[in-house]
Amino acid sequence: MNTQNVIDKFRGKILGNQATKKIIAETLLLLPEKTIEDLSKHVWFMSSFDDAWAYTFRGNDLKGKKMIFLSDELLSQDKESIQFTILHEVGHVVLNHRNSINFRQTREEVNKQEQEADKFAFRYLNQSFL
Repeated sequence: MNTQNVIDKFRGKILGNQATKKIIAETLLLLPEKTIEDLSKHVWFMSSFDDAWAYTFRGNDLKGKKMIFLSDELLSQDKESIQFTILHEVGHVVLNHRNSINFRQTREEVNKQEQEADKFAFRYLNQSFL
């Protein structure tokens, strides 16, 4: 599998400029193919892109899906920082973490989830350097 295969697998659910799509796909290629397959069915990646100031979704576009938003500030960082953050956020999805927006969590619960997502990210990022 290559970066274009990953982008194609998401069928338009990776939104951003070409460089952003490429770094997302390169990062996802660090994961097992089964995980990429599962993510492609349930996750959208969003960032800004060069030819649009904004975009709109219908209610059903994101129904039952997860969304990972990547800020322009993140995308201006070094490759390892970008990849760590993408993997960290993917970790939240894969580990079925809740967010505090719709569900009240204790500080301990939030800290535990953050540590688990960090471990997930380090696991796959460190494998790429072996």
